[in-house]
Amino acid sequence: MLDYVEIRNCIQTQSIDIRNDREVTAMKRLVSLTLICILLGFASSITVGQELERISGESTDWWWYSNASVEVIAAAFDEHDARLIDLEVTSISPLRFSACLVRNSGAYASAWWWYFGIDADYLSERLDELGARIIDLETYDVRGEPRFAVILVPNTGPQEKTWWWDVGVSAEALSGLIAARNAHLVDVEVLTQSGTQQYAAVMMQDDEDDEGAWSWHTEISSTDLSAILTSEQVRIIDLERMSDGHFVAILRRPPSGRWAWWWWYGLSDSNIADVVGPTGGRIVDIEQYTRGGKPRYAAVLTGAVDKPAPADTETSVSEIYPVRIVLSTTSDWTDVRFVGGTIAIRAQDILEGAEANGLQVVAQSAISISQDCCDTVPVRVSFDAYLSNPEEWLQMEIEKGHIGQTTISLYVPGESDPIETYMHIGVAESLDTTNTRTFWIHSPYLTSILPHVLSNPLE
Repeated sequence: MLDYVEIRNCIQTQSIDIRNDREVTAMKRLVSLTLICILLGFASSITVGQELERISGESTDWWWYSNASVEVIAAAFDEHDARLIDLEVTSISPLRFSACLVRNSGAYASAWWWYFGIDADYLSERLDELGARIIDLETYDVRGEPRFAVILVPNTGPQEKTWWWDVGVSAEALSGLIAARNAHLVDVEVLTQSGTQQYAAVMMQDDEDDEGAWSWHTEISSTDLSAILTSEQVRIIDLERMSDGHFVAILRRPPSGRWAWWWWYGLSDSNIADVVGPTGGRIVDIEQYTRGGKPRYAAVLTGAVDKPAPADTETSVSEIYPVRIVLSTTSDWTDVRFVGGTIAIRAQDILEGAEANGLQVVAQSAISISQDCCDTVPVRVSFDAYLSNPEEWLQMEIEKGHIGQTTISLYVPGESDPIETYMHIGVAESLDTTNTRTFWIHSPYLTSILPHVLSNPLE
């Protein structure tokens, strides 16, 4: 049975005028961290305010990726004109992320940067150099050394805030820093250093509206968390799941107005769309963990102000899986069709054989490659595609001329080793003019390896 909790609370958001330029930086630099189990505190002084990305109910296009490589996420920035608002490292080798994006336009437009695989010293340098602040901080371990993945925005103009970030502190020390700075948490991470449970956190200085309006809880069970959310009429700002099944949560009391929001835990890949779609909201915080050997998710959503969740409506989100298809052939013609799912081609690249006489490459209802009759020039073409709505068994039909051979390889985008390879050589049946071979692909296996994209353009 799926464990879930749904809470809908109210809050008033404030409009923020943000610059419309964008800068994206992906850093893979790994540098040594010499000071590990120490308190690191960094401050920037100016004004405060709520974070638009995680609390605004203003409608925007949004996307959520699971099991996604750096290349897949980076491609989404340009494809959707989007920026990151939430990032979680879900696998170290290979490096994989869960990520939430919003359209980088209108009220959500901002310059921004993201980094991963960096240490505290390098992050501090970038913050100073860019005049930036952290909106999401993730910690993970690489060969025994702590590393960070972060999302930054400028700490200038209307976005300027007094803020701090701290790494390697106990729960007691973190509470002391919050009190001393008259601040509130906006992001918290649980980490283990030298066998001791510690925390990394981002906080901002309180203003008049913040005093007494927020709290944070560590080692709290789902039952106790649900009780607090109901009795105190607060909402989740940030959620972390601990290895023992408990949570660390930052909660905030809505000062005024109405604001729909939801949270769930125990979700699988396959039912995220079922629970997210009918709300009309968007994911602002996603946490992946393992239960029973399978990936599960806890998710926090925000919805439009004064917009109730539609009842008994079909899901308005779509689940798609980016995949790279490489077709290699020495036949004079080849057609490839997928049955039991939709393959949408968004880009193609001729890797070999562009000089073939009469070469034609078409990707519509089928992937088709042809050259002049009876020519056998090797042709290899890469297709960037999306798989959507796959049935349990996806059929791939390869039709080709009676000469030569055709090979289809499926790849996770950005990776060099194929997931699976299928080959059609020569003639399947002499009386079959289409010369068809059918291959059956178990979709749950395929989609467990491919990145998972959940998107919902809100109107």
